[in-house]
Amino acid sequence: MNMMDLVGRCGLYCGACVIYRAQRDDQSLRAKIAHRYNCSTDEVRCNGCGALTPGCWGNGCKIFQCTIDMGVNFCFERKKLETCGIFNNLAKGYLEDGVDLRKNLQKIKEGKVKEWLTESQKKYTCKECNKPLAYSSKCHHCGAQII
Repeated sequence: MNMMDLVGRCGLYCGACVIYRAQRDDQSLRAKIAHRYNCSTDEVRCNGCGALTPGCWGNGCKIFQCTIDMGVNFCFERKKLETCGIFNNLAKGYLEDGVDLRKNLQKIKEGKVKEWLTESQKKYTCKECNKPLAYSSKCHHCGAQII
């Protein structure tokens, strides 16, 4: 796997995406997601924004589609980012969970992608069981609370 595949166009670290993690780590979580979204477990899969295949969940992402339509790789390349309702709604939701998409995009824009990926991988590793985390309040492997 290429770590660059985990760089979200919106500034999200795809390695902590619940769809990405469920596909790789937790079939019961994958089944819960499939039930919630009324789809098959086979549809709950994604390789990250940098490696989408036709069946990946990320193809349904409005931001991903917008960047394709605009001919850009990342949201920061758009002149109207600050007035983009789709991005602002997503950014607001993640900021409430402690994820600053604007800060992440700034690091990407500054060319600090590898540094950001390393930081993100460390940040989204459970301190109790040392396994990868999804954006959540607890580890889907061991149940430890995430601070």
